[in-house]
Amino acid sequence: MTTVPCLLWDVDGTLVDTTELISASLDHVYQKYYGRTLPDAERRALIGTPLSKQVRVFGPLEDFGIAEADILGDFIDYYEAHRASERILHDVIAILIEGRRRGLPTGLVTSKNREELANTLPRLGIADYVDFAVTADDIPNPKPAPDGILLALDHFAIPAGLRPNAFYIGDTVHDMYAANAAVVRGIGVTWGAALAESLAATNPYAICTTPDSLRSLLFRTS
Repeated sequence: MTTVPCLLWDVDGTLVDTTELISASLDHVYQKYYGRTLPDAERRALIGTPLSKQVRVFGPLEDFGIAEADILGDFIDYYEAHRASERILHDVIAILIEGRRRGLPTGLVTSKNREELANTLPRLGIADYVDFAVTADDIPNPKPAPDGILLALDHFAIPAGLRPNAFYIGDTVHDMYAANAAVVRGIGVTWGAALAESLAATNPYAICTTPDSLRSLLFRTS
């Protein structure tokens, strides 16, 4: 029987459906600050990378005379004004809680910055079941780099021999690339921003199309 040392989770698109809200928020700041935007599919493809990168998609902010604090703050203000559009994925939240109740160290590795996570986390109702959280502000290289996952593994003091058995669950190709680079088992879920075929192209450990299939996979060996 394989030992699962910990469960690590993405947030947006994995635990809460925010894809349309993030896309709309990006559209808002792109039009306001740049006078143009990107097609929805291209905005969705940016999900899973940090907001600080998403707002620079047209080039360095300095080239446009844009202050980072202004555009990031405007994105967050728009998002929070429309936060009723968030759809908490209760079936997935239940799996995270079950894993923690089974005694598995549980962490979040998200591309949200600290302010974004502080806004969203209380709405998910999982604070008592999350042992550690890594945001884009906590590491030099956010996803798709492995830094966030590696920091969580270090925090939990997972031995080198067990690290390949750790799970990282996410909905974007950036999540799966990070999992591959960290040499953990990346599970792509199809209810978020990326299509199944895009996730499959990253060679994940598995792809789950339903919360039930995710639960069966996570707990069959733990």
